[in-house]
Order: sequence, then C-alpha cells, then structure tokens
Amino acid sequence: MSTGVDPDRPVLGEKLLTPTDVAALIPGLSPKLLAQWRYERRGPVYYKAGRIVLYPFASLEKWFEGLVQLEDPDAH
Repeated sequence: MSTGVDPDRPVLGEKLLTPTDVAALIPGLSPKLLAQWRYERRGPVYYKAGRIVLYPFASLEKWFEGLVQLEDPDAH
C-alpha cells in the first residue's frame, strides 16, 4: 500500500529550517536569541510540535525583508 508521499518533496510543500539553520543564515543571530524571541512572542513565524521548532523558509524571508530600514532613525 502506497502512502502517496514523495520523499524528495517536503510533505507540507515548503522548506522548513531548524533554529540552528536560521542562525547560520543570518550573521549575529543565535539559536538562543531565537528562543528568547519565541518566548517574547516576536521574531519570525515558526511551527512548534512538542520540543521541535521549525521555521518556514518563505515566512523567514518575508520577516527578514520587513526589517529593511531605508534611513537611520537615529540620524535625526
């Protein structure tokens, strides 16, 4: 009996990253800081199943793009 699941394609249709993966992508970010942000209910969107935390790559990109600052707010 086939489950219809293709092992080469993510089941949820999106790439999911661990906190360590996310920290490796963004210089200066650590898994510990991501944990703090989750506790404070801020930072990128994530899924949590028990102790497993996963960040959807597409949502991570949108969150990161939202951090763009066109001018320095401290310059005024």
